[in-house]
Amino acid sequence: MEHTVVIENDPRAKAAIERWGEGKSDPERSRFETDCSDIARLIRPQRGGFSDDIPSDRTLEKPLSSSPILAQSSFAAGIYASITNPANRWAGLETPDREFNKWKPMAEWNDLVTTRVLNSFRPSMSSFYTATFQAYSDIAAFGNAAGYDEVDEVEKKFIDVTMSLSEVVVWIDFHGRVVEVVRKFHLTPQAAILHFGSDNLPQKMRDMAIAGSSGKIAFYQHVKKNFDFKTGKLGPRGKRWLSHYACEVESSLVRRKGYSEMPFYFPRWDVDSGMKYGTGPGFVALASARVNQQMTGAVIRQAQKAADPTLLAPDRHAYPLDGVVRPGEVLYGGTNMQGNPVVRALDNFGSISVTDAERRQIVEDIKEVFQYSIMGLQGRTGVTAEETRIMEEARLRNWAPHADRIMEEYAARKVERRFRMLWRAGQLPPPPPEAENMPLQVRYQSGAAMAMSAREGQAVRQFLTDLGPLAQMDPRYADRLDPDAIAEALHDASPSLPASVLRSREDADAIAQDRAEQQQQAQQMAALQSGSSAAKDMAQAAGALPEGTMEAMSQAVQ
Repeated sequence: MEHTVVIENDPRAKAAIERWGEGKSDPERSRFETDCSDIARLIRPQRGGFSDDIPSDRTLEKPLSSSPILAQSSFAAGIYASITNPANRWAGLETPDREFNKWKPMAEWNDLVTTRVLNSFRPSMSSFYTATFQAYSDIAAFGNAAGYDEVDEVEKKFIDVTMSLSEVVVWIDFHGRVVEVVRKFHLTPQAAILHFGSDNLPQKMRDMAIAGSSGKIAFYQHVKKNFDFKTGKLGPRGKRWLSHYACEVESSLVRRKGYSEMPFYFPRWDVDSGMKYGTGPGFVALASARVNQQMTGAVIRQAQKAADPTLLAPDRHAYPLDGVVRPGEVLYGGTNMQGNPVVRALDNFGSISVTDAERRQIVEDIKEVFQYSIMGLQGRTGVTAEETRIMEEARLRNWAPHADRIMEEYAARKVERRFRMLWRAGQLPPPPPEAENMPLQVRYQSGAAMAMSAREGQAVRQFLTDLGPLAQMDPRYADRLDPDAIAEALHDASPSLPASVLRSREDADAIAQDRAEQQQQAQQMAALQSGSSAAKDMAQAAGALPEGTMEAMSQAVQ
């Protein structure tokens, strides 16, 4: 990082502010803003949409039904448990050569670096998992999420943040990779001094801080490719990505940084060809959520009119001026001399023809979009474990294409960048010399893949169980089994197992050969001991026979 003495009216600061305006006015983004505002209002009210200028100042919406919110939250939790569950080894590092990865030294190195990379995401080192759940909640609702990470040089920890979609504009290439980002955030003058330092802010900002101003000032972080990148340069110029921090006051450049990898992430759920922004389940459920809001509002208004109807009175003398009648009170003038009431309720709350069944159906439609009905099947009466597993696998298969996109655009890139950061910090050991110049790749183990692998492992076990009785009748059945293939199939069916627990076939062959040699030596020793014992017995028997018996026996044999 390079701290820069403040430069006012700097072209790079102006470029950052202009690029923000271009990104916000992008027609493709504008088409999403209306629907995202409704999604934020009805399905994810605790989060802003695309259009809020200052997310921290946003007024929280108050929808009339909690059903869409609960369904969306449950769906996000399911994604979290399926893709980046901290209880699983959801990712790893390996070479493209599968056989080489099984080689013991390489398998142990892969397991070691995988463990250290995944440990760097733990709460003691990073806020990755809390930020990731927030990202999945955004994806479930809006179909998009925005993330950022960097190293805290002071605390020696990793910073992982999920940002509001309203404060980020991105540019994505045709490969789906983020190539340019502008983030707009707001700070008070005092907070800006703590973050950037007094010398890096314009004089006007320092004066505002001295005066105790609590007004929020807009700052912009512009990250883009460094087209002048050359290996060996010092500072930001020697990084592949440049980062310029700009302040709206005097269009000032307040900080310059550089990154070896793009620190921003923009994962999406479902993306149409050629589109920048994705759509999520929230877009599918939005129509039903709107209907649910209208129906719920109508029922509430009807109930309110019935409970507290408008009263009709001939004049103000027939009813108290404050318009309130308490139970047990006497309303003088409420009837005429004939006993007919002169004050009555306005009957304008007739049936609205919205049945409870219709309202429940709308809620079920919303839950179906978020697959709420199969989120809590485990242990439910009448549903066996096998049925639950089948439905869970069906759900994971439906998620698989979207989970792979999220992994490719978010989690896998996080793992790759985290590996590089740890490598540069000297926190990872070098691989075996035989792996020199071999590329590394991120291995992703999705929940869907794990479920299918577990199913394959169960099929292998069931096959062995079925074959057991047959092998007792005819050994030919057992002769058809390959122990190495069975061990590898069961190991592959448990992706969370480290590769180092399984020896290679060559190592197993060497151990088997040593064992056979030891058994052969033991047999030979047993034979020698048996022969020696027999000779001894014969000698003892010969000594006990009468003299001349052995010679007579020998002649008889001849």
